Amino acid sequence: MHVNTQARMKIRAASSLCALIGIALVAVILARWGFSWWSLALAAIALGCPVSALYSWWLSQRMAASVDADVPHTSGMTMGWAAPIYESYCPLIGLGARFRRMTLRHAGLRMGEQVLDVGCGTGVLSRGASDAVGPDGAVQGIDAAPAMVAVARREAAKAGSRAQFKVAAIEALPFETEYFDVVLSSLMLHHLPPEAKRQGLREVRRVLKDGGRLIVVDVDRPALPWWLLMWPLLFMPPVAPNLRGEIPAYLEGAGFARIAAQGRWGGLLTVWVAHKEGWQRI
Repeated sequence: MHVNTQARMKIRAASSLCALIGIALVAVILARWGFSWWSLALAAIALGCPVSALYSWWLSQRMAASVDADVPHTSGMTMGWAAPIYESYCPLIGLGARFRRMTLRHAGLRMGEQVLDVGCGTGVLSRGASDAVGPDGAVQGIDAAPAMVAVARREAAKAGSRAQFKVAAIEALPFETEYFDVVLSSLMLHHLPPEAKRQGLREVRRVLKDGGRLIVVDVDRPALPWWLLMWPLLFMPPVAPNLRGEIPAYLEGAGFARIAAQGRWGGLLTVWVAHKEGWQRI
């Protein structure tokens, strides 16, 4: 399997830096306050975070090795390192079952539809979509991180889900033109720099049938008090267009029509529904 060496080196460097920072904090805590139950507890917390990050990274590498696929080129940020904890982490930050049900409600999936979930992560939304389209429909999830696809396949097998998963990037979708009725994009666009957003959305439009629809749930211009926390991200090219409220312009630039914001989640996320112009089912 081809290995994205540069990405691995960056992850290893970041993990090593986390570990060094943790060790340095432990040294400072013990040097300043000595050995007591509370200073040891603080030291354990300081060391536990980087150790957990390193362990998660190690597990994700083992998971990625189990997927027989090349790592696709993408200029976006992948989350493979989080694959081992992703399904338990998301509900902790308010992105659990209720959030997924809201996304599927706006998608309005019908029995028998062909669905693509781009940036599917561990496949939670894909599995829900598969239930919604029934045995006559099909759901394909893609993610650029092999570790995410490994977990998605494992969890789908455990749940008896018909959803299928493959390693691929949104910038070059490995599907025929006009193949899908619906494309889902949940919390993925803010991982892509501007040009990758444009290319990825053009690819999504290409694989959609005439009359097909795209459902995007992603970071948008925040409501207060989110701005107090989010403004530093205006200096990050992938996230800045989202925070400036530019996602509808990106959708229009990719050729989508009838773009509408259908709802909000937590004052930070917006649901957009966009259509590929063409013949519409009644």
